[in-house]
Amino acid sequence: MIVANPHLMNVASYKPGATPEQIRFQYGLDHVEKLASNENPLGSSPRAMRAALDEMSLAHRYNDGGLALRSRLAEWHNVDASAISVHNGSDAIIHQIMRVFLLPGETALSSHGTFISFDLAVRGAGADPQYVPLTSDYRFDVRALANAVTDQTKVIYIANPNNPTGTHITREELVWFMDTIPGDRLVVLDEAYVEYALHQAPHTFPDALALGYSNLLCLRTFSKAYGLAALRIGYAIGHPDVVQWLISTKLPFDPSGPGCAAAVAALDDQQFVNETTELNAKGLALLLQTLNECGYTTSRSIANFVMIDLEEQEAASALHVHLLHQGFIARLLAGFGLPTCVRISTGTHEQNVRLTEVLRAYAHEAIGAPSQTMIL
Repeated sequence: MIVANPHLMNVASYKPGATPEQIRFQYGLDHVEKLASNENPLGSSPRAMRAALDEMSLAHRYNDGGLALRSRLAEWHNVDASAISVHNGSDAIIHQIMRVFLLPGETALSSHGTFISFDLAVRGAGADPQYVPLTSDYRFDVRALANAVTDQTKVIYIANPNNPTGTHITREELVWFMDTIPGDRLVVLDEAYVEYALHQAPHTFPDALALGYSNLLCLRTFSKAYGLAALRIGYAIGHPDVVQWLISTKLPFDPSGPGCAAAVAALDDQQFVNETTELNAKGLALLLQTLNECGYTTSRSIANFVMIDLEEQEAASALHVHLLHQGFIARLLAGFGLPTCVRISTGTHEQNVRLTEVLRAYAHEAIGAPSQTMIL
């Protein structure tokens, strides 16, 4: 009998949400809106789509492994190309980081209620994930993280903004944390939602790339604001001495040629990104205002989603099922360690308006007259 490495027995597989097609069939609906995966409701940049299609004429040839994209990203961030490594999405980078920088028995540190891939990647590398609680307002607690660092802690993962809460740590908090922990611990700052964050909180969100810490590795993606989720393009940016290990251990022809071509074109279409972040700002404000007026507790999100804390797991499940019946797919967060919470992505203006109508009607039925609550 062939068996896998023993440490893989403790690794759960990632479980994506239901598709609109599945929900239409299951509930007998004509139309379903997927607001569960924080995708771009505007789709993709037309320039990016044209670039990907043009690159398909070379689909019979091996590509350059992202060299052209690395060069363009280096120009964009005003760094040397040796500071950047491109991959099949930031998920792939997280897994590669843990394989490269962790040994069995060592630990990686993060917070409860953060991105699922952290746990999967650490366990997949045969190492041990360690956690500290979120703060009462659903934020990373940098002081608790710093106090939890031990001799066995080799990697620290911070999602900023955090998924699924949408909350962020400030520049002052990040600087304090980096100055407090030992300099030989790798800090991975997952900035998948950075474009939204810079629009929502330009004065408090940290410009991590400008801080100059050699042990700070930033992750970015083209899946969210750039609308290229299916093409799987992410990148790491940091000190060349760290990044070189990601470059030397990645598969030689990743990411795909069409994906890289689309990413280069997407960078050159900042008008599309601006339209995306403007739409999100309006949608986020509308959803948070509605949820507040309905008496729901939410996190103070600066990403492209809101998180609702129903305080009881049954209540979270009931809201999730009700939204499905109304044609909206949201995300239950038990898998993130937040069983009483539901995450809902912002959508188009029309989707957001209809969603708020559904939420108001449900709140009136489920919890009575609207009551005042604090937006955390």
